[in-house]
Amino acid sequence: MIGILGLILAVAAVIFLIWKNWHMAVVSLLGALVVIVFNGMDPSAAITDHFMADMSSFAGNWFLLFMLGSIFGKVMGDSGASTGIANSLLKILGDRYVVLVIMITGLVLSYGGIGTFIIAFSIYPIAVALFQKADIPKKLIVATIMVCPVTVCMAMLPGSPSTQNLLPTTFLGTTAYAGAKIGIICSVIMFVSAYLYLNWQIRKARARGEHFVPSEGEKIIDLEQSGKDGTLQVWKCYLPIILLLAMMFILQKATSLSSTYAVACAMTIAILAGCFLFRKELNVQAAICDGAAGGLGALISTSAIMGFGGVVSASAAYATVTNALVNLNIGPLGTALISINVIAAITGSSAGGLNIFLNSMGDYLVSTGLNPAFLHRVVCIASSGFDAMPHASGMVVCNQIAKTSQKDTYVHVFITCAIMPFCCAILACIIGTLGII
Repeated sequence: MIGILGLILAVAAVIFLIWKNWHMAVVSLLGALVVIVFNGMDPSAAITDHFMADMSSFAGNWFLLFMLGSIFGKVMGDSGASTGIANSLLKILGDRYVVLVIMITGLVLSYGGIGTFIIAFSIYPIAVALFQKADIPKKLIVATIMVCPVTVCMAMLPGSPSTQNLLPTTFLGTTAYAGAKIGIICSVIMFVSAYLYLNWQIRKARARGEHFVPSEGEKIIDLEQSGKDGTLQVWKCYLPIILLLAMMFILQKATSLSSTYAVACAMTIAILAGCFLFRKELNVQAAICDGAAGGLGALISTSAIMGFGGVVSASAAYATVTNALVNLNIGPLGTALISINVIAAITGSSAGGLNIFLNSMGDYLVSTGLNPAFLHRVVCIASSGFDAMPHASGMVVCNQIAKTSQKDTYVHVFITCAIMPFCCAILACIIGTLGII
């Protein structure tokens, strides 16, 4: 019981300190120490074997993508390419559809296989320029960027290359397209609901007299003044992003490279193309060096929270909680919805919550006789709910990039990236029960 209390206090402390803008590395270590003390763990072994091991493992696995993603965003931003893209989209759709532009961009990139972290780095320069142009308060930018990659594309759309959509295939013998009807229905409802909510919040903010305010030290080119000299043609602005998507697809389909290295190679090619195309507008050395520094700073913060998750997962209290959850006597669908979300909330990881649940209950789900495709889509959508905690790595990274505070942004993230997808998971259960799979 003391160990479980420590787990609760640790998660509460992490959330509270993040709310107060403490650095993630400090917060993660303090949270880990609380877990260690209350669970009677050996401090030396816990820090070395779990905190540092999980932190270094994540940092090593994501080093290239964090650094390259940040450099790519810097090249696009410093050259004025992001501004050119923003201007062209505004000319087509107008200020009223800024949120739609950003959501669709995130949807396309995510469904194309680009990870959440890279999307945050890539979209932010465009999103912040659009937000400034449309005078939308910056507190809504994180939810707008993240909502599609961490809900619709991560768990709902059939065929998505996300880890969450592929995990159930191993346990249930399904494919990435399982439960297609459920997935499409929930995707449409999720997208429309998030879009309407964000626009409602924009109207409320404007009624209160709120405006766009850049973060301290942030330099954003005025879209009204940019591009008037015609130095950057629109096709040049889009070419690096098109090249990124094309090369990523080609390298994954035509080579034996892993997805991670295929994306890293595609990012490198896109960066080189950007440096060549924008050589007259860009200080190449400064863009690369500043981008690398920014990416590695975000990587350390995110890796630290993964270290905290490693200590939590190794604690006796965590094992007790997960065992109790997966053995709830409320039927397979209810068990899946509650268990996956509680585990994901503790670790701040949708993949972690889904993986732990399936390892424990995968055989049981198969034995229930329920349609495997139905179960696949339900557990997948369930994993996209309450994983969106303040200490979730994607939320941490996006706030780091945007230089925003969780205190300002999280309420909108919670509604769009936690409440709405959880409701979609319940809807998925109802739809599947009616035979629409």
